[in-house]
Amino acid sequence: MYKDSREFVKDAILTATPAARLMMLLDRLEVDLKRTENAFATGDVYKRNVALLHAQDIVLNLRDTLRVDLWPGAAQLKTIYSFIYAEFVQANIYEDQKRFERASRLLIELIEAWRAANKALMEKGAVGVSI
Repeated sequence: MYKDSREFVKDAILTATPAARLMMLLDRLEVDLKRTENAFATGDVYKRNVALLHAQDIVLNLRDTLRVDLWPGAAQLKTIYSFIYAEFVQANIYEDQKRFERASRLLIELIEAWRAANKALMEKGAVGVSI
């Protein structure tokens, strides 16, 4: 049915609910954070750059898809995502591990909050609801 795993992943993303897509993005974001952390530890500038650039793309996607017209808290969350993005850019440019770690910790807290919200919706049986 699928020629390769990329085709399967693409199909899974396209057919997922909005909440499931968000969880997929958050999972991948955690992978990028771990890769960046490891690259800082080993001094691998190339791997750090690749992982941080991908993390930045995801953070921008999260920020830019927030619906401020539907949720009053979205404007504040947009500001937090903008801050994290800027910190990641600066951490990458200036090889600033401390800046990356501060922004990463904040992002991990957001990821945990999104997961808790998703879990609460799943427990209520709100299948297909966009969080």
